[in-house]
Amino acid sequence: MKDIYEILNDVDIDESEMDSVEVSDIEKAKVKRTLKKAIKKNKIWRKSIIAASVCFVMIGVMAIVGIASPASAADIPVVGDIFRFMDNGRTGMYDKYKENANEINVTKKSNGISVTIKDAIFDGKTLSYTYEIKSDRDLGETIILGGMGSSGVNIKGYKGSMAGTSGAKKVNDNTYVGQDNYSIDEERKQISVKMNFKSIGNLSDAKYKNVKGNWNFDINLKALESAKQQVNKSIEKYGIKLDVNNISKTTMSFTINYTVSITKSVKEKWFSVSLYDFDIKDDLGNVYKGQGNGEQGNLYKMKGSMTFGKLNDNANKLIITPKIHMSNTGGGVSFDKNGKKTEVKPKIDANHPENSDIVLEDIVVDLEK
Repeated sequence: MKDIYEILNDVDIDESEMDSVEVSDIEKAKVKRTLKKAIKKNKIWRKSIIAASVCFVMIGVMAIVGIASPASAADIPVVGDIFRFMDNGRTGMYDKYKENANEINVTKKSNGISVTIKDAIFDGKTLSYTYEIKSDRDLGETIILGGMGSSGVNIKGYKGSMAGTSGAKKVNDNTYVGQDNYSIDEERKQISVKMNFKSIGNLSDAKYKNVKGNWNFDINLKALESAKQQVNKSIEKYGIKLDVNNISKTTMSFTINYTVSITKSVKEKWFSVSLYDFDIKDDLGNVYKGQGNGEQGNLYKMKGSMTFGKLNDNANKLIITPKIHMSNTGGGVSFDKNGKKTEVKPKIDANHPENSDIVLEDIVVDLEK
């Protein structure tokens, strides 16, 4: 049976009647993967040369990067814009990241696996970077760089906590792309980042064991120029209080910094209370989707942030609808003053439901111009 490419070869097409359309990076990756399999199946061996034309525009607010310990440059990537690829059109918040990011393209190889840091960007509080992993073995469908329990990312001179997200997914045979985001609890104009990844773990299948290795990177980043607007508005319901502290705006995104506080009675009922989403719209009707950067704090007060796409320049008001999630699932560990570790598990009974969500009243912010 002929495959789709053989069938199309037999079709008489008038090229003047053809229209070009844009396709996503995901679609491109799928086509490449299918084509490579077809080539292998038919045992056709050819050496291809791909010419890449890269247009890089410098803008005034762009961060500046320095590589502390240069290594080999990466090959042409399977996916051009990993920021948008990982978002998969879900939020649109990463549409402007690639054009504002710093091109790194530094590769380190260990234990048969090459890791390339592709792009990195720092907005003053949140570090985001993309990477490509090429392995000599199958690592599964979804993996995490650095393994579970340790990010392997350290910022020089920073002693506070970090919160964030991490993960990569397969785009081709033994090839993965990923994006990690880490937020700190203070603002900085520049950072020196040391990445020391000791393992690569699988997130979805226990049959894949962690692969040990040593992938080290040193990157210096200056923060994007940003404008901060103090908000200091709060809303409270059922013993849960949310404070919108401020909004930070750059040319590519805006970030809402917030604090969630709970009473003792709420903590006794729920193992975990956190903000899981903001519904955001402006007075022009634009809707913004975003991604949380994690939370840090103690049992009764957590600070966090959520980043969204570029704010419309003509908007005058921002309407923020907070959504809170409470749960008695999961678990963790606690330490006493002597460093003794105790496993902490939630309980579920008539007085401790498994989970619940509440929507708080809108917080309206008049945007500064």
